[in-house]
Amino acid sequence: MQAGFALAHPIFIIVAAGTLVCVFLRGATHKFFDFTWFSHILAEYRILPGAIAVPAAALLTVLEVAVAFGLVVPQTRPVAAFAAAALLLIYVAAMAANLLRGRTRIDCGCGGAGQGISWLLVARNVALTGLALIAAQNAAPIDFGAFGWLVAGAGIASFWLLIIGLEKLAENLSYLAAADDNAHDHQHHHLETH
Repeated sequence: MQAGFALAHPIFIIVAAGTLVCVFLRGATHKFFDFTWFSHILAEYRILPGAIAVPAAALLTVLEVAVAFGLVVPQTRPVAAFAAAALLLIYVAAMAANLLRGRTRIDCGCGGAGQGISWLLVARNVALTGLALIAAQNAAPIDFGAFGWLVAGAGIASFWLLIIGLEKLAENLSYLAAADDNAHDHQHHHLETH
């Protein structure tokens, strides 16, 4: 019983919601300012018919902005958090489907070009889904005081740095895998020509 109470503490809810606001605003910003890139990435997933990639990209961008703003308002936070969880699970399914097909050279479309899909990013999105479920809780509001807000801000910053670190790790692993594949292909081609 104690663990359930701890998860419902308003500071945990604020940290979870604040982290998700950062994630969704960053993703939506990249999608909005490079919409053509994102539409192309969405088509590359080969989950939806290519003809609806542009409208689907627009819908996802709008949904991400709506989720981010909905997470800020206490009255809409639970609904926005469940919408965040649903979007994250859709992204998990799309990435996992392509990884299982062996299609590892697709950009994830998460937060800018150059970030290929990987099981690490799938795990990240599953973890973010867990944060969304924490953010969906509706705890009684309390006055944190300045120290409580400082703790919440530090928690959000810590999660944000962890997310950025995981993304850089995934990006570097993807780069190393591509370099290894290129070296193997070059070596194989060199052996065939001699």
